[in-house]
Amino acid sequence: MKPLKINHKGLEKEIGAGNNYIEIGNRKFLLMEVNEVYGNDSYQVTDPEEEEKLLKALKEKNPILSDDQIQELLGIKK
Repeated sequence: MKPLKINHKGLEKEIGAGNNYIEIGNRKFLLMEVNEVYGNDSYQVTDPEEEEKLLKALKEKNPILSDDQIQELLGIKK
């Protein structure tokens, strides 16, 4: 799992304000803060509220996007 690094002050501010998801067009993407990402591309959710939100989101339609598609949607593809 490779991180998507964002260098956009407005977006950083909104994410830092505690928003739970970003919306691009009519699609929503869940935001979660993780303390550590393990070498096997997994992480442990330790906060009960975050776990509940994650499980709820996983029950909805969640298409898998490539890194390039995500960057293009965010308008940061070079």
